[in-house]
Amino acid sequence: MKRQVSLLLILALLLAACTACGGSQTTTDGSASTGSVSAADGSGGEAADVAQVEAALEQFLTSVYTTDDQGRYTAYLAAMEALDSTVSSAEGSAAYEEFPAEVAEAYYAGISPLVTEDLYEKLVQNRIPFKYDALYAETPAMVQDVALTAQENGYSYTVTLQIDGETATRSGKLQWAEQDGAVLVSYFYEAD
Repeated sequence: MKRQVSLLLILALLLAACTACGGSQTTTDGSASTGSVSAADGSGGEAADVAQVEAALEQFLTSVYTTDDQGRYTAYLAAMEALDSTVSSAEGSAAYEEFPAEVAEAYYAGISPLVTEDLYEKLVQNRIPFKYDALYAETPAMVQDVALTAQENGYSYTVTLQIDGETATRSGKLQWAEQDGAVLVSYFYEAD
């Protein structure tokens, strides 16, 4: 019973840490519209406002490349530390097999509303953005600029990061899809 209460408390803390970014979509009121584009995944959906698409892509990239965005990594570390204290040696690794999936779900709560289900699964599988949070835990990376270039089948991107006073860049390609009126990232490729 004590372990169940501890697990519920940990999940509540993780979800609270990610609530600020969960589910919100960046949209425009049309006044900044520079045209419209069709979904880059070939879904044939209605054309979306270019500014809306680019804002959604920028929000995704900022979340991926900003260390500990919305406190997700800090909450993850706290959850894992709490898990270590609730697992007895008799329970062993069986408890770890069950709980980390819940921790991962809470960790990705800020990104999941920004991406398609297929891309979400690929991000979790490839540990993105977790690998950046872990890599830059001591010297956090902050997104300084996101440059998007429209291409025939999506966008190319360059993200400029500030890391411990130094500038670094990440680049790659993105595609998007429109689902239920929301622009979601459907493809993410890192060239670096």
